[in-house]
Amino acid sequence: MSQLDQLHEVTAELYEHVQQPPKSIEREEFIKKLSELLDKREQLISDLEGPYTDEGREKGQEIIRMNDVVDKRVSFHMKQLKTEIAHMKKRKTSNQRYINPYQSVSTYDGTFLDKKK
Repeated sequence: MSQLDQLHEVTAELYEHVQQPPKSIEREEFIKKLSELLDKREQLISDLEGPYTDEGREKGQEIIRMNDVVDKRVSFHMKQLKTEIAHMKKRKTSNQRYINPYQSVSTYDGTFLDKKK
């Protein structure tokens, strides 16, 4: 199997992987497999050597089309993760404020500081 065929196979697997949205309990596995596939694809891309036949060019065009979809889906998933993380942080701070409402109150309120020497 040529390197171009391997690259096409890995890109197709990556394409299929990003099409299905991860469930919240499977998110770590989804990200782990995604990073493994991206690393493998990066290695294959760096090892590619030309010149290519017409069939190789067609596979390359198909890889490029799949890559565009993969990029869009990965950025969508990343944006979704960032918003979830922001919501979790907000929820955490609001829970802490509920538990200890006087945590952020300044200790200098109502005190007199004499500035004379």
